[in-house]
Amino acid sequence: MLQPSTIKRRLKTLLNELKRARQIWSELNDDGLTIANSLMNIKLQERKIDYSTYWKKDLDNLPNLEENYEIENLKETFKDLSQSLQLIFEKMGMQYTKMKKQVLQMESLLEESCESLGEEFTYNTSLYLTCPLETFVNKSVNILNMYTQELNLKQNIISSIEIINERDKIMVMLSSWLNQPFINYEKIKEFEEICEIEIDYEVTV
Repeated sequence: MLQPSTIKRRLKTLLNELKRARQIWSELNDDGLTIANSLMNIKLQERKIDYSTYWKKDLDNLPNLEENYEIENLKETFKDLSQSLQLIFEKMGMQYTKMKKQVLQMESLLEESCESLGEEFTYNTSLYLTCPLETFVNKSVNILNMYTQELNLKQNIISSIEIINERDKIMVMLSSWLNQPFINYEKIKEFEEICEIEIDYEVTV
């Protein structure tokens, strides 16, 4: 039979792993922003060169070797940076997969608790200090949903970088990457504080 002490220990481990995955995601997000910013700047530079070439072509039919070299250099740099950003995105996807696995294990723990200790303990009895097991699981599921939407947004941003040239749209995309609109930082911070209070209380008593 599953014991409350086992549930506490397993949940604590899962919560810590979930938090670590979010921290690594945040670090990767910062790295990705730097690369995305460089890619956007290249797009703006290419646009300037294209316009310059357009206005000059009727005045001088000779090829501009310097401009051609610059365009090729930008394209090569863009390709390298795109690969780097894709790698960052894949690493973020790995952290998301870890979060998903941890939340699934929490949901399994919830089912085990219900089967072994009953619904009253699982849904209404404080596990550490004030919150029942269900509260920890539901809040973790909500956080995972935030990252699900954010991962989809990042995929859309990466897909759009190559085709968007307008400065205003570029700034919106960079802002979205930086601020991660689907992630509610206040709710996550509130949950982390609850976890710290509850689990720290358990350790000290």
